Formats: sequence, structure tokens, C-alpha cells
Amino acid sequence: MTIEQAILEKVRSLSPEKQEQVLLFVELLQTDDWEQLYKGRLNELQQKIKLGIEASQRGEVLDAQEVFQHKCAIST
Repeated sequence: MTIEQAILEKVRSLSPEKQEQVLLFVELLQTDDWEQLYKGRLNELQQKIKLGIEASQRGEVLDAQEVFQHKCAIST
């Protein structure tokens, strides 16, 4: 089985809504728009990282275990 056949088989097993999402994603990849979206998201993440580093340098930190415990308590 080729990779193309494997992909087609997988897509055929999806719901019509998911198939549409896959097709839209493939169309996006065929344009240059995906690169702009990627670069935009990368810049966003880099800014958040920078803010986090600056906050930690000022001593504005949270205990990771407390954050995860709180997050788990909220989601349950």
C-alpha cells in the first residue's frame, strides 16, 4: 500500500465533516497562506515565552505542581 492509498483510506473512514476539514487543510497547504499562519503563530508563542522569561526574572513564578493540580481540579 502506498502512502497515498493509506491516506485516502484513512480519510474515507472519517465523518463527512472531518473529511471537509482535511480537504480544506490540503487546500491551505497548496497556498502560501499556511506559511503566514505558521509564522504568525510562531511569533505569538515567542512573545509568550519572552513574557514568561521576563516574569520569572522578576520573581513572578508559580509552583508547577500547584498550577497542574488547580487545572486538573477545574477540568473534572
